Formats: sequence, C-alpha cells, structure tokens
Amino acid sequence: MNKKWTLANLTGQASPSSLIACLAFAVLPLPVVADAAASATPYLETLEQRVADLEKVLAEKDATSKTQQVKGATEYAFGGYIKLDVIASQYSDGERALAGVGDDFLVASVIPVGGESGDTHLDMHAKHSRIWFKTTTATELGTVGSYIEMDFGVNQIGDERISNSAASRIRHAYLNWQYDADSSILAGQTWSTFFNVGSLPDILDFVGPVGTLFERQAQLRWTRALSATSSLMLAVENPSSGLYGEDGSAAGASAYDNNALPDTVLRYNAKSGDFSYSFAALLRELAYKQNFTNSQAQAIRGDDSVYGYGLSFAGIWQFGADDVRLQISAGNALGRYLGLQTYRDGVIADNGDIDLIDTVGGYIAYRHFWAPKWRSSLVLSASSADNPNTVAATTAASYQSAHANLIYAPIAGLNFGVEYIRATKNNERPVNSDDSGDVDRLQFSAKYTF
Repeated sequence: MNKKWTLANLTGQASPSSLIACLAFAVLPLPVVADAAASATPYLETLEQRVADLEKVLAEKDATSKTQQVKGATEYAFGGYIKLDVIASQYSDGERALAGVGDDFLVASVIPVGGESGDTHLDMHAKHSRIWFKTTTATELGTVGSYIEMDFGVNQIGDERISNSAASRIRHAYLNWQYDADSSILAGQTWSTFFNVGSLPDILDFVGPVGTLFERQAQLRWTRALSATSSLMLAVENPSSGLYGEDGSAAGASAYDNNALPDTVLRYNAKSGDFSYSFAALLRELAYKQNFTNSQAQAIRGDDSVYGYGLSFAGIWQFGADDVRLQISAGNALGRYLGLQTYRDGVIADNGDIDLIDTVGGYIAYRHFWAPKWRSSLVLSASSADNPNTVAATTAASYQSAHANLIYAPIAGLNFGVEYIRATKNNERPVNSDDSGDVDRLQFSAKYTF
C-alpha cells in the first residue's frame, strides 16, 4: 500500500523534538551530528516544552468551546393527549341547572334541588384534549426551562348543531430557573402550590371528587430540596375573593378583585418508604368594596378586609402496583380552592363586615390493577361548610360523591374506560320539602397520550 508521507503524517507519529533530531541525522555527517546533538539538547527540550504548552492551551480552548456549546443549547419537547368523553347524566330533582355548565365534567354546585326528576341527557365532546410545549436550556447560571399548555375546555364558541367549536385556553404558562442543584424559582401560571396535584385519583372525570382542592393561577414560587426525599415550597399567588351576601345572595357580585396582598402558601413535601405526602398552609386576605342594600333595605357602602387560612394534607401510599391516595383540607378561607368554589370564602354581613366560613373537604381513593392492562379506582369524597344561619335556604351546606371505574390500556398511552359517578348536593334548608339533590352519571372515555 502506497502512503504519502508529509510533515502532517509525521507529527501524528512523533514529538517535535524527535522530528528535529531525525532531520539532523539525515543531512549531517555522523561526527557533526554527534557534536550537534549534544549541544542542541537543551534547545530541543525547551522547544518540546513550548509545543506541549501550546497543545495544552489549544486543548483547553477546545474544551471551553464545547462547554459553551452545551450550555447554550436548548432542548425542545412537545406532547399532550386526545380524549373523547361520552357522558350520560340524570338529575333527581330537576333538569340540569345551566346548559353547558356541569355537562362536560362534574360541577356539584349546579345540581338542582327541590324539583321533579329530570330526563337523561347525553353529551359527547373532545374539549379536554390538550397540547403542551416545553424547553430546557443549560446556562452558566443554571438550567432555565419553560412550559406552556392549553386545552379547549369550558370556552365553547360554537353550537352542537354544526361546528361544536371550542376556544383554546391557557392552562399552564411558566418559566422555571434551577439556579443551583437544590433550589429553583418558578414564575407564571400553574397549579396552586397549596394543591398537591400528584394525589389526584385515577379517574375519567376532568376534575374529580367534590372534596378535592383544585386551583391554577399565576404565582411566584421558590422550591428548596432539603434532602433526597424532602423539599420546601414558598409561593405568593394571585388573590381573589368570593363572597355571599347576608341573605345568601352574591350581594351584587360573587368575585371581588380588591385584594392588596397575594395568597401565600408554604408547603412541605416528603417521602418515607412507600408513602409520599405533603403538608400545606395557606394565608389569604379576603377583601371587597361594593355598594349594596342590606336585608333592612339600607344602602351600604361595603368595604372590608380580613385574613383567613387553610391547611391541607395529601398522601400517596404505594403497595405493589396498587395505591391509596388521600387528601384532607380544612380552614376558614378555603372557599374558591375547594371543589370548584362550591362554597364562597365568606359572607358579607348586614353591617358590611366579612364573616369567614369554616369548611372542610377530602377524599380517599383506592386504585387496583386487576392485570397489567386492566385497572380500577374507587373514590369516596365529601365536603361541608359551617354557614351562618341567616344565609338563604338554597345555600349549599355539604356535598358527597363517589366514583368507580374500569380502565383498559392495551398499549402504553392508550386508555379506554367507563366510570360511574354519583354526587349529592345538600342545601341549608328544604326547598319544596326537599333539601338535597343527586346526579347519576355514566361516562365513557377514550384517550391517547403522545
């Protein structure tokens, strides 16, 4: 095999000092070479050292360049799921209260009470399909990530005769800066820090049990890892106040945006063996400004601000493939955080002051795998509020719900399921000699996660 020898070939096989020595031997008589070799040795050693230093500088420059390229690179990912829901519902005490509200998922507060048994209604939709997009970028100051997710639930813009259109809506949109190995800052909209979303049961209904916390909102959150199995979260989140009038009405509005301070949440997460759990504490300001007429027909300029709290415990106990999930929450300012605001945060009294409402809610869920591709969940849930005696008879006093399902997953990401739901709403006092109403619901869902 012929090979062309060049200086480049040689430099790959020998050191610079060796090459110089070889050239000297090739062009000089042997006696001269011997004398020259002896006198040139210090020079060759110096030259070899300079070449080694140059090689080191070049290697460091190349390594720095590669590091900068890695740190500056942004990774992208996207995903989501497609979901069809087929829902048949029957209310025990009348027709569904508001068409479109409570048809697509369980909203216990709109269950009618005090009427005649309603007809069965069938609804089919794909509104809860969703898509998300995220990025991750390594920088010299840590890793910065972004996440945005939207679906098409709630905001219907067409009708069911032709288009069945639904507007896209933002679910999550936030950045997360992991500024050191144990600490990060999140800024944007996502699940409230007060809500441990990982404890939600494995069900087909979009929201779930009546006693669950459920809230997404804008926030600024700091997270610090305390150990390999524990962390601490501190967040300030967007405030809003929902209030009854003294007579149980909304006193002209149900939501007030007069807060001067954010909702503040402190949460501790930990794991012990197969049990993961969290404790969360919520501190809120409830405030409003409103002109209204009280029960004595007096014109009132309402203007009040009070502070309330909420506490929550959530846990997941894993044993084999099965698990038990639970959540219990209580406080005098849970209001909008509990069960899609099935209760208000407080009541506007006749004198314009805010009286807070003690509430409690929770659930327990058991998930069982019958076989690798077959699973079921049974969920029992309840909540209640200690309303003042002066609220309207139709004011909700408590709720109960039960979910039972069977889900088949033939391949990863593909699920077919059927679920039975029963929920009850109990009012403060009877309406037409009846103080409670029920909904019985059968739901089929087909879902593919990509």
